[in-house]
This record gives sequence, structure tokens and C-alpha cells, in this order.
Amino acid sequence: MRRKRILPMIIGCTLLTVFLLMSCFPGLFTQYGQKEMFQKWLPASSAHLLGTNALGYDIFTELIYGAGQTMFVGVASSLMTLFLGTAIGTAAASKGWLGGAANGLSNVFMLLPRLVTLIVLSGFFGSSVWNLIVLISVFSWVGIARNVRAKVMHINELPFIENCMIQGYSKAHTVFYHIIPNLSDVLLSRFLLGVNSCIMMESTLSFLGFGDLYHPTWGTMINFAYKRGAFLRQAYAYLLIPGVCIMLLSLSFYFISLFFEGRKDTIRE
Repeated sequence: MRRKRILPMIIGCTLLTVFLLMSCFPGLFTQYGQKEMFQKWLPASSAHLLGTNALGYDIFTELIYGAGQTMFVGVASSLMTLFLGTAIGTAAASKGWLGGAANGLSNVFMLLPRLVTLIVLSGFFGSSVWNLIVLISVFSWVGIARNVRAKVMHINELPFIENCMIQGYSKAHTVFYHIIPNLSDVLLSRFLLGVNSCIMMESTLSFLGFGDLYHPTWGTMINFAYKRGAFLRQAYAYLLIPGVCIMLLSLSFYFISLFFEGRKDTIRE
């Protein structure tokens, strides 16, 4: 069974390594600067692997530099989502007014139409990178909170938690030193899948025109290609390649998450 999870892990790590190298060392993949201009709509050639766009930028160079911005938004959004989901999920597992309020908040956010809400708020607050990260995070934590709540409620029933209470440990000590360390399996899996989800959400918003034009991602590239006549110019690579990269990056995180999902769940006292 473990062998079956090794191959997806290797594929996922290989893809992720390539994208990380693209993000951190773009000069290894392209000889051109991000804003270096050439003749408009040049076809694919040895000098320009994917041709040039309507502004004369090398499309392959845009793709390389867009990798870092796409990964930054996905990882940062997923980390913030993880923090919110863990905090609210842990609170929802407690008794009294705090647990009721956290559960009520989860139910409200679960019923909200996420994409429509994000489109409206992106138009209202603006589409800077950090605005997108905050908005995506604020409306993506519900799934993590529900998983964390279920795990915390299970942990709370174990004898060592009762022993902590008998010995006089505070609730905060019990949560930070005994409950949260036992959520590692849930949090790691949800983080990896969360990066996938956040990347797809950011790409959707950017394609609809709500991305940061000054820090373009792959979704913004597809939006530019669509609006600037890539179909008419038959520059199909300009439309398709960024989408393929989004798919491969999402698959890399998904394959890695499959490996960790199969781990045996252990409780540490």
C-alpha cells in the first residue's frame, strides 16, 4: 500500500521542485527580463519559445515570472486559511457560548456563495495581491474548521486530556501543548489541498479580471490573452500553457497530499 503512494509523491515533488526553481531562479529558464519588449505577436521560435504577446513581451518569460506570484498567492492564502480554520475549529469544539458562536459562524460562512462573494468584494476593496490573499482566506477556512473541530472533540474524550484537567493545567496549556500538536496530520493534509484550492480560486478571479495587474499570475496571463485577441492571432499557446501550468502545479500539491493522507493516525500525550 505504501508503494502505491510513493509514485504520486515522487511525481508531485518533481513537479513542485521545477516550479520552485522557476519561482526562485527565473534566470535559469529565460535569458530575457520580465518587461523586455520585442515585436508584437511574434510566432513561436527558438528565440521566443511561445512567441510574444500584444505588448511585445516574451510569453515564456511571462510564464516563468508568473510562477512565483501564483505560488506566493496560493501558499500565503493557504497558510492564512489554515490559521483561521484551526483557531475557529478548536473554539467550536469547546462548550459554552464560545463553541456556539464558532459553530454559528462556520454555518453562516458555509452557506455563503464563495465565488460570487469574492467577486463582489474584490471589486469593492480592489485587486491587490494582499487583498486577494485576505479575501480568499476569509472565505476558505470552513472545511478546515469542521475537520479540526471533529478531531479536537475526539481528542477531548481521551484520558490524558482529563488528566491535564485534574492536574490543574490551564485550558490554554492543554490546547497549545496537547491538542494542537495532535492535529498535525489533519493540518498538513488540509494545507496541501488548501494550496490547490487557493491557486484555483485566485486563477478564477484573475481570469475574470480581478487579479493584480502589476504582479500578474498565470490566471492574469489567460485574462490578458483572452482580452487582447490571442484567438484571432492564433496564439493558442498564450491561452493554453498558463492553464496547463496551473493544472500541473495543483496536481503536484494533490499528489503530495495523497502520500500523507495514508499515514497512520497517532495520538501523542
